[in-house]
Amino acid sequence: MEDNSHIKLGKRVKRNKLFPLRWQPTDAIPPDEPCILALPGSNAKNSKQANGFAKMIEETLKKPIIPVYSVEYDFDNRDFRLDREAVLARYEQGNPNLPFLREVKEEDKTYIPQYIKELYQMTLAPRLRDENGARVPMGKAAQRLNMLVFANHCQGSTVAQQLEHLMQQDLKDLGYKDSAQAYLLKQVHNVDVAPVSPIGKTQTTTFKFVSFSDETATSVHTPKVEYILKRKQEHERYLANIGNISKDKKLTDDKPFSMNFALFRPTENETIFAVNNIYPIEIQKDEDYEGIEHVFASYSDKDDDDRTKQGDQMSLMFRELLNRLAQNAKNNEKELTEFPDIFKDKSLKTSLSQLQNNRYSFVTKETKILKSRKDTTR
Repeated sequence: MEDNSHIKLGKRVKRNKLFPLRWQPTDAIPPDEPCILALPGSNAKNSKQANGFAKMIEETLKKPIIPVYSVEYDFDNRDFRLDREAVLARYEQGNPNLPFLREVKEEDKTYIPQYIKELYQMTLAPRLRDENGARVPMGKAAQRLNMLVFANHCQGSTVAQQLEHLMQQDLKDLGYKDSAQAYLLKQVHNVDVAPVSPIGKTQTTTFKFVSFSDETATSVHTPKVEYILKRKQEHERYLANIGNISKDKKLTDDKPFSMNFALFRPTENETIFAVNNIYPIEIQKDEDYEGIEHVFASYSDKDDDDRTKQGDQMSLMFRELLNRLAQNAKNNEKELTEFPDIFKDKSLKTSLSQLQNNRYSFVTKETKILKSRKDTTR
């Protein structure tokens, strides 16, 4: 099938007669400009929607220290859901219950759509090259990459993953050694909200924010995700039947699963912030709030009286992290300043302290208890 997909890049500007929406189309991002590139979900199919997402990112910043760009998708005859499942299938993390996975062909798994190739040339490619097209020194490339922050929602995380694939090949073509490739990829920073990209596979520095009540985001299938979802379901059944459970049963060590604001690190490059739910069950079931756990504003809005406590903690962490990355991008205007490990960053200390007591390992106390029981029965 011929690929006629395209992408339009735009920048948030001051309102004027030419750009009443405050969104100005542009051919590329200057390679030495610190900025945020907002990659929205699949519904950003016109300039108004692209601008709306950029505006939400802009409003998340405490101060407008760097500009915000966003994109408008033109998928043409491509099915973005098929492209999404193809990326997941590449890493064997697709949902076998979704019909799109069954339509994925082997060649689809490594195919990168035209619109993503266009975006790469507008954004990352120029940061690796000088005005003559030759590669820049590694320090210069690292500095430029640190000046670009990706803020992605849903399908935007898939686009970011494909941009990484293009950058991997580009770095090889430019002659960077393996160690230099790994180093430069790590200087790219992604903040993914409600992501649908593979888990534990990125070489960029990636921070993911996900609710385990978000059916779209949890369609990414890994053993770890499956385990959490299973324990979550058991916990919900426990709560529903708590009145029928005997006192002796409640006192046993085999307690039901419960997860508040938690952190996972599948790899040293990838950090996942997760909560059981951002909103109470009764709100999730309200028809007026259908899909609320997947909505970007659920994370970005500073004030929301309906959110759970853990939802507020998640939102605060997202906003603080994005602001810290924006400041780091700005700092790189003068000299290379690598972003530190988040637990060593003083400005994130307060936000991170709220999850310290809830840090959750996939090897939990429950798992050890169950394993010991199996061992003793053999």
